[in-house]
Amino acid sequence: MQVGVKQGCVLAPVIFNIFMTVVALYARKSFLQNNGISVKYRHDGNLFNQRRLSAQSKTSVTHSYELQYADDTALVSHTTDGLQQLLDGIVDAYSRAGLVKIKKTEILQQCTSPNHAPPVFNIKDCPIANVDEFVYLGTVLNNKLDLPPDIQRRVRLASSAFGRLSQRVFLNRNLNLKTKMAVYSAVCVSALLYGCEAWVLYRRHIKTLEQFHISCLQRMLRLHWWDKVPHVEIHHHQWRF
Repeated sequence: MQVGVKQGCVLAPVIFNIFMTVVALYARKSFLQNNGISVKYRHDGNLFNQRRLSAQSKTSVTHSYELQYADDTALVSHTTDGLQQLLDGIVDAYSRAGLVKIKKTEILQQCTSPNHAPPVFNIKDCPIANVDEFVYLGTVLNNKLDLPPDIQRRVRLASSAFGRLSQRVFLNRNLNLKTKMAVYSAVCVSALLYGCEAWVLYRRHIKTLEQFHISCLQRMLRLHWWDKVPHVEIHHHQWRF
């Protein structure tokens, strides 16, 4: 606790899990059952069989107040007041551990009604800023659930990576095309398609990604628009290497 561990130490995740468990148990002392969400379950039969879950016997009820993943916490509640009480309890417990930074805390609200006024939450009597979008784990989240802001950010990051390596790698005449393609796939394509497993792509999104990809291939192949080389042929040159 006084010295800590080195970065990458195998003990770090274990110690962190123990530490977070203690903080969570301390925070739960201030939680009320009606603040979280109740989950009714049983260990036999179909989990989603509502008729079997209505039975008085063989069923158990547990209350969930927070969902933890790594160093992130999601608070769950059916009401605004309940969520504020959970937030107060979490802030009190996490502040004792030095894990809460109010200036970095923001709220992204997704309202079903456009005329609905979003509720205001406070941390230690300070209102939390409401934002339309923010970056979380490298992905742009917004209140409209739109994909273009995230794709545009991916294109900018991949373009920045391509620009940094242009003179040394992609436009270097001393390197063969196979080496350039390997670096491009490892650095630029990985930055361009980061998080794409969770994307729901439409034709306009694919067109945006395709335009950037083709422009990078044209620069590496030293092609121009007046050469009138079809995209199919450019892709053929790519897969040859």
